[in-house]
Order: sequence, then structure tokens, then C-alpha cells
Amino acid sequence: MEKEHGFVGKHYLMKQAFGQEELHKREAVCTREDPPACMNSCPLHIDMRSVCSYSAKGDFKKAASVIRTVTPFLHLLSKQCSGPCMSACRLSESGDGIVLQALERACAQYGGSGAVNRFMLPKKSQKVAVFGDDLFSLACCWELGKKGYEVCWHTTCASMEEVLLALGLSREEAASDLTAFTGFRITVQVKSGLVQEELLSVCTQMNAVCVSPVLGWSHLPEGVYEAKKEQDTEQILAEAKHAAFLAERHIQGVLTSEKREWKESRLFVTMDGTEGKKALTDVEHVTRESAMAEAERCIQCQCLECIKGCVYLQHYKRNPRAAIREIYNNMSIVMGNHMANGMINACDECGQCKAACPNGFDYPDVCRIAKHTMVETEKMPASAHEFALLDEQFSNGEAFLARPEPGYEQCRYLFFPGCQASAVSPDTVEAAYADLRARLSKGVGLVLGCCGAVAKWAAREDLLKEAMEQFLSVWEKMGKPYVICACPTCKSVFEEYTSVETIGIWEILMQLGVSPVSAETVTIHDACGARGKGQMQKDVRAFAKALGCRIEEMPFEGDLAPCCGFGGLVKYTNPEVADKKARFAAERTKGKILTYCMACRDQLARAGADTCHILELAYHVEPGPVPDLSRRRANRLKLKQKLLGEIWKETFEVETMGEIRYAQGVPKQMEERMILESDVHAVLKAYETSKEAVLDEEKGWYLANLRLGNVTFWVKFTQEEGGYLVHGAYSHRMTVE
Repeated sequence: MEKEHGFVGKHYLMKQAFGQEELHKREAVCTREDPPACMNSCPLHIDMRSVCSYSAKGDFKKAASVIRTVTPFLHLLSKQCSGPCMSACRLSESGDGIVLQALERACAQYGGSGAVNRFMLPKKSQKVAVFGDDLFSLACCWELGKKGYEVCWHTTCASMEEVLLALGLSREEAASDLTAFTGFRITVQVKSGLVQEELLSVCTQMNAVCVSPVLGWSHLPEGVYEAKKEQDTEQILAEAKHAAFLAERHIQGVLTSEKREWKESRLFVTMDGTEGKKALTDVEHVTRESAMAEAERCIQCQCLECIKGCVYLQHYKRNPRAAIREIYNNMSIVMGNHMANGMINACDECGQCKAACPNGFDYPDVCRIAKHTMVETEKMPASAHEFALLDEQFSNGEAFLARPEPGYEQCRYLFFPGCQASAVSPDTVEAAYADLRARLSKGVGLVLGCCGAVAKWAAREDLLKEAMEQFLSVWEKMGKPYVICACPTCKSVFEEYTSVETIGIWEILMQLGVSPVSAETVTIHDACGARGKGQMQKDVRAFAKALGCRIEEMPFEGDLAPCCGFGGLVKYTNPEVADKKARFAAERTKGKILTYCMACRDQLARAGADTCHILELAYHVEPGPVPDLSRRRANRLKLKQKLLGEIWKETFEVETMGEIRYAQGVPKQMEERMILESDVHAVLKAYETSKEAVLDEEKGWYLANLRLGNVTFWVKFTQEEGGYLVHGAYSHRMTVE
């Protein structure tokens, strides 16, 4: 659904990607916010996870406040709670569950009183009556009193203290629990006996009534609420809470079903590495130290499966459930800053989190939807993906090459190494193509270009369509051959968007025969393009073993392998996160890492890993230094020039310029700012024509500029014999007039 919002001088296009209903449906898949088993089994739903967390630090005051937000009767609970949470504790599966009653007792002893600030209490005009002499009626008074209602308690007890004393508390303990009633508007009507006949007259004066189930009254009129008769203290308190809830709903005029259903917590908690331990035994004489030690045993149950191996979620300190809400709100902004754009673009859409999630929460899909929506509505700055899209344009333009094998007009096979292989290790592409031509019959064509993954990641369906049409055009001219892919991502893109039959080069080489070339022990980094493709992962490992390698698996392998930081164009949109991802992937092992994606090989090498591509190993290509952005483009052009000249006997001229040298530190500066040597060449070439530049008399250098596309580049230089010395370069998205 699209809407156009008009403002003075501007029109803003608004597109709702999906509605609240779908948002809630997606959020519900994530169990991160589901209660832990202990809390879920507690009738009062006390957050014992937080109680353990505070208690472990010795902060019993905060731990006690967690309990007192649910019920004021901490001393009573510490003595009489039956402890259903202990048997539900996940630790009970391999040992003893946390003795939470001991922690309740420590909170009662060391957590101070439950006094509340009476100035913060609300005041409501409605009145509620409570009938009863027991804990249920006393709890109802607290539940309704804290909400600001005026409560009239009909009882035979002389005081609230009398109820607690009868339940076994000392006067000090009762006084401590009753401090929570301070400031409440509660009046006590002491009766010699409680009879149901009085109920009708009271109902005419009150807005709602709660009745203790102990009284055994039946046929209660509308607006009068009781509960099930229970024996356990925590159950009685829970029933009082529910009765008070129904009374308030009645006052508010809201129809509420009395049916309550217990649902088992869906929270997934792995017990890997958790050892069973004995619990605290002396609950009667619990001390600060013994309570802290018991609380420290708590494993703080939470589902972290998607976060464990995802640097992105770790970096943004988000869980998927919270992140998609933030992204949804970001998409809903008509005017103003879209603060989540950076977070959206930093997701590599690799699918690791979905593979790790017990319920298959598809967070990358939300990022894809958001990216597409914001590109369509022009809320995603063009600069975010511009450099990567221009690089794809270069691969499918100046560096593009499509030829059938000499001697053939149509071929049985077509080798598609991918743009990253040509950029990072052109010698490997040359060696692989020579081997395929030598050992495969009926012709092997070659296409050097980009599959369109860059456009896909940038949510530019128009440019993806162009890339597909360009490839399919040459593929059809070559007779619709089998496409041999050297990149898992290219293979996945072709399978998703075309009917082209693809096969991985590792499969072809295994069929042709592989000779051992190494006896090294290696670990294999699985590419994002191979996620969910178990057979591909097995085939690559079989190929590595055929090459003579011994394989040791490392943490987060297969479908759980982390992204190297290149996927989703994160390398260009958020270099900081991309570098973190590369380091995380590289540091999983101290040994040699074998990749079968050239982008992965490049990123891991940048992170300092001992790594090489599996084809570099197979063809004895020594991995060279990590190429910068300019070298990557130059490698593609040189590969095209060399193959055209040596195989097809065609001439391809690569434009060169006079000698240009760079001062120390400038190449690194240009890499960080994504400025190519060709950009510098263009600025200096324009200067040679116009002679327009600004002289910095203090430094002695000239400053020239040129607008290329949407970007204006600035180059600081001095002229020297035969060329230029560049002292610096920077760029802005601006127009100089």
C-alpha cells in the first residue's frame, strides 16, 4: 500500500511493507522474551531469574524488590512457599535446581522492608469491598489498594497483623510485610461473623466485591468475585491477584473471561557445558554468603542461539525480536531521520541466525523487506550502496568478457568464476579455465562478470534484472550450456532467478579426477551461499580430502558458519561491522582456513588468517597479498586482456596514464575512503585539460577536483618529472559551482 504525503515544496512516498498483525506474527516466532521455566511454573510469575542475578551480587534489597512488586508477603512466602519453581529449574535435569525458597528467605532477612512511597499512589473514586478473614482477603486488599481504589475490608479479625500471626509469622515479620500497605485507603469493618445476606446491601454501595472462597458462598451476583480454594500459599496469593484483576475489569466495564490457561514456556535453553551441582541444604539458617553461592548457580536461562555466532547482533546489542520492531518503526517514518538505516544495511542477510534459531526466526527477511521498501520510497540514501553498484557496473561493463571456447560457436559448458575470483586471484581463474578446457569435451565457454548478487543485496531489482538479462543473452548464444560456478553465491543467484543448470567446479573436478597436492591439516569456512545446502558442504570437504588435506572442524561450521563480512555489501556500508565479522570468522581457529568463496578468502586474509581458496590449493597458486580496491579492478582488466590475447588472439587496450606516485599513507587513506586510483587518474586528467586547481602556498601542492557521477573527488598533488606525486585525496557528495 503506497501513500503520497504532501508537505510544502515536497512529496514523500510512504509504503507500508507489512502491518501490525504480521509484525506481531513475526515477533511471536522469537521466544527470547518468553519466561524461563522457573518463572513460568510459579503461580505468581515472580521473576526469579532477576532475583538470582541480584542475589548473586549480594544486592538483596533489589532482589527483594523484585518479589515485592508481585506480592508484599515476602516473609510468609519464604517460610511457606511449596517451591514449584525448583523442580521446574533447568538445572534439575542434571543435578539440583536452585533452592529459590532459600533466596526468598535471604531477601526477607537482608532485603529491608517493603515500604512504599505514599505520594506515588494513585487515587481512584471507585470503591471495592473485600469479605474474608484469611490470606486471600488480605492479599485482595493489597492488590486493589495499590491500584488506588478505596477498599472496605469486612472481617472478623481485629487487624491485618492477626491474619499473618495466625499463619506462623512473628510480630516483626508481620510488621515488615505489612509496611507495603502504608498509605493505602483501606478501612476495616470488624464483624462478629460474615454472612452472605449482607452481600446484597454492600453491592449497592460498592463498585465491585471480592469474596474469600473459604466462606463457601454460592450464587454470587454480578460484580462479586471469588476464586478457587487453594492450600499452598503461592496459589492463594495468585488466586487473590486474579480475583482483584476481575474486579477491576468489572469496574472498567471490560468483559473478561475467567478462564485461565497455563502454557508451557517456549524459551529454548541449551544445557551444553552445564554441570549438575548439589543445591544448598540448610535453608533454615541461610546466610548472605550461602545465598549468594546458591544464586551464582543460576544459569540465567535465556535463548542466545542466534546471538552466539552473529557479530551483527552482538555489535548492535539486539535480539531479533527487538530489532524487527525497531526496523518496522524506521520504515514508518515519513519525515525525519531514519536512525535504523545503518542497522538494516549492516545485516549481511546470510541466514546464520535463522539456521541457529530453534523456531527458524527469519530476521534477514525483515532486513530485505525493509531495504526494498526504503529504496522504493527513496528513504535509503543512494550513497549507501553506490560504490558497490558501480563496481558491479564495472564488472559487467569494461571488465566483462563472454566468449565460447575457440573452435566452438556453442558449448556444452560455461565457466563462471565470479567477479570476486577475477578481482582477488586472477591466476586461479586462468588456471581453472585452462584445466576445464583441457579435460572437458564439446567446448567450455567463459563469462567474466557479476552474477547480480551486488544488486540483489542493494535491493536494486532493476539492476539485478539487467545483470540477469546480460548473462542469459550470452548463455543462450552459447547454446544454453551447463554453468560451472566457482562461487556458491553465484550458484545460488542463478538457481533463484533463472532456469540455468548449474554445477559447482568442485563437483566437476571430482568427476574428472583429483590428485593429492597437500598433506596439511585445514579447517573449512563454509560460505553463506552454501547455507542450507548440506550436499555442497559435503562435496567441498570430499574435494579437500581428495587434495590430500586432513580436515578439522571448527566452531560454527556448516549452516552455522558466520559471514565473513562481505555479504549484504556490509564491507561497503559498514566497514567497522564487516571487520568485526571477518575477525570473528578468522579467529575460530589458529590453523589454516580453506575457503570455497573468493570473497571469504579475501576477507579472512584481511583479518590476518592463514587462508587460501580451495582452487588456489588445487592449482598451486600462491595466495598473493590482499589487493586493495584499485588492484581488484586492475586485476579484472589485466585478466581480460591476457585471456583475450592468449586464447582468442584479440587485442584489448587498458587505458594508462603517466606515472603517478603516492605519498606514504595515501593508498591506505584512499582504501578507507573508497577512492580508486582511476578516480585520481580522472581528476588529474581533467586538470591537464583545464589547468584549474588551487595552490596551497604553505604546503606547495595543488588541489584539483572533478565530479564523477554523484561524487566530487579532490586530489592534492605536486607535479614532478614524468608524472605526479599525490599527497592526499578525499570526496564529497556535492556539486562545485
